[in-house]
Amino acid sequence: MSTESKPTVFVTGAAGFLGFQVVYQLLEAGYSVKGAARGRKIPLLQKALEKYPTFEAVEIPDIATSDFSEGFKGVGAVIHTAAPLPGRVDSETAFKSAVEGSLHILREAHKAGIKKFVATGSMVTFPENAFGPNDWVPVTKEQAVEGNHFVLYIAEKKFGEQAVLEFANQHPEMDITIFCPPWIFGPLAPGFEHIVPEPDFAAFSTDGFVYQLLRPDNVNYHYSPGVLDVRDVARIHIAGLNPLTPDHPKRVPLVSPYPSDFRDAIKYISDARPELRERLADPSTVPVWPSYTLEVDLKPLEKAFGISLDSYKTWKETILDSVDRFIDVENIWTSKGLKFEIPTTPPM
Repeated sequence: MSTESKPTVFVTGAAGFLGFQVVYQLLEAGYSVKGAARGRKIPLLQKALEKYPTFEAVEIPDIATSDFSEGFKGVGAVIHTAAPLPGRVDSETAFKSAVEGSLHILREAHKAGIKKFVATGSMVTFPENAFGPNDWVPVTKEQAVEGNHFVLYIAEKKFGEQAVLEFANQHPEMDITIFCPPWIFGPLAPGFEHIVPEPDFAAFSTDGFVYQLLRPDNVNYHYSPGVLDVRDVARIHIAGLNPLTPDHPKRVPLVSPYPSDFRDAIKYISDARPELRERLADPSTVPVWPSYTLEVDLKPLEKAFGISLDSYKTWKETILDSVDRFIDVENIWTSKGLKFEIPTTPPM
């Protein structure tokens, strides 16, 4: 696709771990991008991406109620990565925002005449080894609001995706795709250090589980199998803007083809970064599972979106590149005289 034919892409959650990676890859590929964020994140985004003249930060105070008409001017596609993370707002607000937010931005995009819409779903589940496009976590709205933060999060994603699919069925004139990654880890995109000019561990999202490997007494690990590198998640979302087949699937499960055992991760760091050995978590604290991946058929993704099976980042690349970026950020904080400690509480 030539630069002239690439649409301006509107990305929600642009200051988030995944959203920022999507914005970065779009800009590197020659797209013009409008990145949505709130409040204090706007100047941070502008600073982080100031070398890209085709980037514009757009303030959207509330994804579920804000007027998008101005922000959507000149936009040809939307990539919707934003979702309230558990613990930042009360359960009722988080659930409503996740579901109504997805519907609201779809309606606004439809009103603006935007035809391409790519959304981030999730297949983060309780420990189960298989996942297909028609599988759903057996959680109710009542359990979501009354349960813990993790249950709330997976319910937000489930009911948000179902609302998007219903909208897609009602509006076949829009090309709508939901990509459902498992746990997302990987290196912070270049420039993300400006999003965290001071310690803000919540900004690392699920990647906080990798960062906590650098704490000797760590006992926090993700709760179920299935991982994908954030760089792969981002490029798959971008591929969703230009499907190879018009009858492509609307909901697409994603997973790395490589097993992702955190015992291996700790060994990778110990072997490749010996200066970090004294900081590493004890491998004996890593949970033991029957499998360290999920049974997901990746062939539909290859056929419909061109993501070849040999193109995914390896688990070793994910871990070492992640750790190197966390050390980069730590060094920046230290150079500013900032004090920090890796949290003992899980990221989510």
